[in-house]
Amino acid sequence: MKRISVLVALVLLIAGNLHAGGKFDQKLEQLKKTKPNDTVRVIVQFKDPSAISTRAAKAQAKLLKRFKHLQGFTAQLKVKDLDNLDDSSFLSISIDEPVKGHNAIDGLEPANSSSGALAAFQKYAATGAGVGVAVIDSGIAVHPDLQNVVKTVDFTGGPNLRVDPYGHGTHVAGILAGSGQSSAGLYAGVAPSVRLSNLRVLDGTGAGYTSDIISAIEWAMDNRNALGDDGQSLNIRVLNLSLGHPSYEPAASDPLAVACRMAVQSGLVVVAAAGNYGKDSTGNPVYGTITSPGTEPSVITVGAVTTWGTPSRADDVIATYSSKGPTPDRLMKPDIAAPGSRIVSTASAGNYLLTTNPALAVGTGYMKLSGTSMAAPGVSGAAAMLLAAAPNLTPNAVKAILMYTAERKGEPLAFGAGEINIVGAMDLATAVNPSAGMGQYWLINPTLFATPYNAINGYSALWGQTIVWADSLRGGQNNFLNYNLKLFGITIVWGDTIVWDEAVASAQTVVWGASTGWDSTLVAGETLVWGETIVWGETIVWGETILWDEI
Repeated sequence: MKRISVLVALVLLIAGNLHAGGKFDQKLEQLKKTKPNDTVRVIVQFKDPSAISTRAAKAQAKLLKRFKHLQGFTAQLKVKDLDNLDDSSFLSISIDEPVKGHNAIDGLEPANSSSGALAAFQKYAATGAGVGVAVIDSGIAVHPDLQNVVKTVDFTGGPNLRVDPYGHGTHVAGILAGSGQSSAGLYAGVAPSVRLSNLRVLDGTGAGYTSDIISAIEWAMDNRNALGDDGQSLNIRVLNLSLGHPSYEPAASDPLAVACRMAVQSGLVVVAAAGNYGKDSTGNPVYGTITSPGTEPSVITVGAVTTWGTPSRADDVIATYSSKGPTPDRLMKPDIAAPGSRIVSTASAGNYLLTTNPALAVGTGYMKLSGTSMAAPGVSGAAAMLLAAAPNLTPNAVKAILMYTAERKGEPLAFGAGEINIVGAMDLATAVNPSAGMGQYWLINPTLFATPYNAINGYSALWGQTIVWADSLRGGQNNFLNYNLKLFGITIVWGDTIVWDEAVASAQTVVWGASTGWDSTLVAGETLVWGETIVWGETIVWGETILWDEI
C-alpha cells in the first residue's frame, strides 16, 4: 500500500497560528527570516487610511495601487522594511502572490458530455442565454467558436485587445461557452449562449499578480450592468477564476478570498478551481492543498474528475492531481467536482502552451488540457444555465442546487458533494419559486423528488441530496430544499453556523465521511501522516509544475 502523505494535521496547527506573531501572513514571515534583502509586493488591508502615507514613507515603500471596494492598497518594498510598514490601523499585510492557472497537460473529452450539459440542452434547450460570465484569466483570443465575447479589459497593462498568447483563457472560455462551430458541434461548450466578459490578468507566460485579479473582480462588480460592445447589458452574474495561489492565511484575511466574498455578497456567483496539488512527486495523495480563492467559503470550489473519455459516468473518478481539503480554516472543500481531464476546447493561434507542447493539438483550432482550471468553467456554465432559467436565484441558492443534485462519488475531501449533474440542477432550478418568502415552501413541482436521478448518456446519475456546509455534508434524508432557507440569503456567508433552521436541523450530518473529530484518522479510516518530503510552501506541494499524467 502506498504511504499517504497528508497535510491535514499541520494545516490545522498552522491555521490557528498564522497571525500569532503579528499581521503578516505565513509567506512574509518566512521571507523575513530567509530573504530580508529581497523586494516584495504586498497587499495591506486597513481600517483607517490616514496612516498609509506615513508608514509607506517610513518603510520606503512604493505605493502601486489602491482598491475601490477592498479596504486596501498594494505596495512594493524590501522584506527587511516590512516591520516598518506595520501599523495599528492596518488589519493585515499579505504577499501579493504571483498567480497561475491550474492547468495540466493531457486530455480528450468534450466539455458538455459527462457533466450533463448536453442532456440539459436536449431537455430544456438550456444554453445560458443572456447571462454574463466574466472570465478572469489570460485573455480570450478571437476564435470562430467564441463570437460571444462582448467586452475585453486588460489588467496586465496592455491594450484592451482580444489576445491570449498563453492560451489558457481561450481554452477555459471554450469549455464554458464555445459554440463548437469549428467542430460541427462536437466540442461545444457547456453554455454556448453566455455573454462573455474577457478580463485579462495573466501575461504571456500564464503569470499574474493577486492584486490584478482583485482589480478585475472589482471591475466586474462595478460594471455588471454596463453596456457591452454590442450595445447590450453585460449582465454579469458569474465570475470564473481558473487560477489561484497557495493559501498562506485564513480566508477572513486573505485579500483574494475577501474580494471574492464581497463579490458573492454583491450578488455574483464566484467559481474557483481547487488547484492541482492532490499528490506529491511520488504519486502519493496529499490533503489540505486547496488554493486561494478556493479556500473562501462563499465561492464554489471545483475539483476535477477524470472520465477516461467514456460516455458513461460509471468509471468516473477524482483526478489524482485534483487538490483535496480541508482548508486551513478546517472547512470541507472542494464543494463539487466536474470533468477536468482530457478536455478538448478552443485554442488561441500560436499560444505558448501549444507551441511548447505540440501534442496538445486536436484538429484545427482546438487543443486538449487537464486540470481543475478545466473543471471550473463547466460549473460556471452550469450556474449561467440556472440563472437564465431562474434569474432571481441568489449565489447561495445556485451553489446549493448544484451540490444537492450532484452525484455522490468518493470521499468528500476530494469530491465535495459529488460530480456535477447539470440536467438535474436544471430540474431543481426550474421547480422552485425564488420569490417565495424566507423559510417558506418554494417547490412548485412536488413530484420532483419522487425520481431524484437523471439519465446522462444512458447512465442513471442519482442525486446525492447533500450540500457541503463548513466541515460537514448536510442532508441525505429530508428534502430540505423544499424550502427557501435562510442560508440562501444574499448577506449570509456560506458555512455560517447560525443560519440553520428547523427545515435542516434534522438533516443527516456527515463530517469527513465516517469521523466527527479532528484526529489522526479523519480520511476514510486512513492514518494521516505528515510526509517528510512535504514542506508547507515548498514547490513539491505548491509548485506550478505541469502535470503530464492522464489522471
